[in-house]
Amino acid sequence: MLPAQTQERLAEALLRIEDPIERLAYTQDRARRRPALAAEFRTEAFRIQGCATKLWLLPQFETGVCRFEVDSESGVVRGLAALLAEVYSGATPKEAAVFDCTILSAAKLERYITPTRLQGLALLQKAIRNFAAEQFPKED
Repeated sequence: MLPAQTQERLAEALLRIEDPIERLAYTQDRARRRPALAAEFRTEAFRIQGCATKLWLLPQFETGVCRFEVDSESGVVRGLAALLAEVYSGATPKEAAVFDCTILSAAKLERYITPTRLQGLALLQKAIRNFAAEQFPKED
C-alpha cells in the first residue's frame, strides 16, 4: 500500500473518534499493544538525536520495501511515532523517501501536540526519509 493510502486509512479511522484528546489516547493505546523494541535497539545508535524524549527508530529494508519500528520512553511520543512508522512501513524506498507524511494534521491532532514533540516527530520523519533514500541508487 502506498504511504498516502495508509495515511488516509489511518486518518479516517482516527477521525471516527470525535474527541481529539480521546483520539490522542487511542494512538497511545495502539502503540502500547505493540511489542517494545529489544534492548539491543534502544541504544544511542538507533536514537533520534534532538528529541527531548528518548525516541528510537529501527529502520529495515527487506524484499524491496522499508519497515520501521519505533519506541520511546513517553507514551504520547511512542503513539505518535508509531503512526508515522506505520504510514511509511511497507513503502518502497523511493515512495518513502519522497512522501511528506501529514498524518498528524490529517487526523486533526497537530494542535494538541507540544511544539517540542512536533519537532521530535519531524526529526523522526527526516530520519525515515533519509534511510529510505539511502536504499536506492541516486540517478544522474
